[in-house]
Amino acid sequence: MTVSRTLGALLLTLLCSNVLAAAPTVDAPLPPLSIAERGELTMSGDDFTFVPWQAEAKLGKVQVFQYFGATMSDSKIFEPFTDLLQTSLEPGTVHVTTVLNLDAAMWGTTGFVISELEKNKRKHPDATMVVDENGTGLAAWDLGESGSGLIITDADGIVKYFTRESLSDEELTAALELVRANAGS
Repeated sequence: MTVSRTLGALLLTLLCSNVLAAAPTVDAPLPPLSIAERGELTMSGDDFTFVPWQAEAKLGKVQVFQYFGATMSDSKIFEPFTDLLQTSLEPGTVHVTTVLNLDAAMWGTTGFVISELEKNKRKHPDATMVVDENGTGLAAWDLGESGSGLIITDADGIVKYFTRESLSDEELTAALELVRANAGS
């Protein structure tokens, strides 16, 4: 009887956690994501600190959220798109938020990852950079095996585009046009 209750409780827990996970859906609000462990990297002068972060905190502008593992190979998955944004749009047209899943980093590389993030924050002070210490976003945004996601929202936080994979040339062009259309530029 005890074993069956334990298994039943475990099954119920798994079912409930799957219900709470919600992959971003086009034309629906961005599913909430809150990261309390580490969180957003903020910069004041030469000093860096981490503060809790919530995905819905920066409404009012078209946003691009990129979530990926804190590894060199994962960091390149959406780079062609973010590079295209930088070369194709006026500064301030879109707000880019990068969320790094630190739980995916190789053991012993945390210091290197944080150092690289600080370097990028200096280079792009207006971008939001977030460290997800425990991989919270994987479940919250149902990112599956890839562990990555690119989400474009309009100024009201409504998802206009979502993918877990790198973008083809055609998808890059279409995603850029989507950002332009929603930003009114």
